[in-house]
Amino acid sequence: MDLPEFDRAQLRAVEVLRAGEAVVVTSPSPLTYAVVARDARAVNLLKGRPVDHPVGISVHTSAAHDQLFRYLDLPTSALAMVDFALAERIAVLAPILPDPTMPEWLAPAVQDGCVLFFDGSWGPLVYLWDSHPFLYGGSANQTGQAPAASAAEARAQFPAGTVIIDADDRRTPTAGYGARTVIRVDLDGRPTLHRAGMQDRAAGGPDTLLDRLREFRSAIAVLDPPTGTPLGKTYLSTAIVEGGEPRQLLPNTRIRLEFARTPNKNADGPRVYDVVRADVGCNSLGAASAAGELLADGTLWIPGLGGTQVGCRPPLRNQEEWLKTFLTSKPNWHVNGDELTLTSASTTITLLDRQIAEPDVPLDGIRWSVVTTITNADLRQGFHRADEAWIRFDDGRLTGWTGCNEFSGTVTRTNTELAFSDVAVTGHSCTAEAARLQAAILATLGPAVSYTIDHNRLTLLAPSGIGLDLKAMS
Repeated sequence: MDLPEFDRAQLRAVEVLRAGEAVVVTSPSPLTYAVVARDARAVNLLKGRPVDHPVGISVHTSAAHDQLFRYLDLPTSALAMVDFALAERIAVLAPILPDPTMPEWLAPAVQDGCVLFFDGSWGPLVYLWDSHPFLYGGSANQTGQAPAASAAEARAQFPAGTVIIDADDRRTPTAGYGARTVIRVDLDGRPTLHRAGMQDRAAGGPDTLLDRLREFRSAIAVLDPPTGTPLGKTYLSTAIVEGGEPRQLLPNTRIRLEFARTPNKNADGPRVYDVVRADVGCNSLGAASAAGELLADGTLWIPGLGGTQVGCRPPLRNQEEWLKTFLTSKPNWHVNGDELTLTSASTTITLLDRQIAEPDVPLDGIRWSVVTTITNADLRQGFHRADEAWIRFDDGRLTGWTGCNEFSGTVTRTNTELAFSDVAVTGHSCTAEAARLQAAILATLGPAVSYTIDHNRLTLLAPSGIGLDLKAMS
């Protein structure tokens, strides 16, 4: 069955973005259209600006959001205020740490020690936004012209053949359209108006909008502890004491707790959530509360836990129920350096920062076994009837096994990207499944492949959305 025209337009836009070009997308009322791309140069070329002109960056996945916030040079309460601004579709100009480990993908949005970012995701275009962890962007106008407020205005400004997603019929009619408000946040966390826009106009003026942001920051500052907080970190259990005696978890299981703060993209509810995610070898559990409430007064306030519905064997299921009962019993919490302690009645759980408990293994010198292939940036497929495939990196040299052929090549790297070249593969015949696996591996090993390491897992993702999920072999 043929897809509706609007869905076909999104698919076409994703293809263009993955090819490194820019597209014009609709924003919700009362914002004007925007130009976005995976390559900052493509945004500038379409807008008729020098290719190295600074751009904004839209961060709209939790991973990209957390990476960005890790490098912002702001106090904790100001980070919550920034999330509030993102939820209101305000753009933010904030100081960033001069850290050499900062992801290279942030560089095009950094100028004079500050980074310009926003959250451009919008429900009707969810497929387009969810297909990319971040996109560079700016208003949909060529230099010297007013931003396009409709698809017709965008077509009049940009060259024929430019991909423009027309979603005017999905917007709420309004008397006028305009650009986002941009706030600047200083090192102390104080917001000021950098550029007037639709959000401050809707609020009744810049002063009213800034007062709302300051009031939110003050309210969070009172609730957030003045000393250490687990927010933004993941912890793994190291010891459990129950009734004065050690409690042992089932073999090969460990309590994992992740704490995060994130903007609420829905119209209803608090503008910012504090989130806890938990697992102990079975389901992924989670709960969210208004920012500042989850960890208020040294207590973990979880009224209930939702999660996946994986069927587990009774020992695992019982262990999970025990953890759920503990976490919802309002345990006290305390952070001491890299250690988090939770205590309720006669039970104490001690956890250690994941980066200390399970540090990331190095990229080089490790045999990385292919666990699954990736398509569309997140769909994973295993190949159970093919021989184990693997990749190894050794100081710029690439070697590996596709499951039926050896391959080799060269690789260069930055903090977040790998560039493969001169990849050669032997020519032995493969079974049908091994051939598909080999094709996926070779298609991934191109230029500008993003990589992330989480303890012993490596993810490679090419601009096309295909990639590999790999595990370090001991």
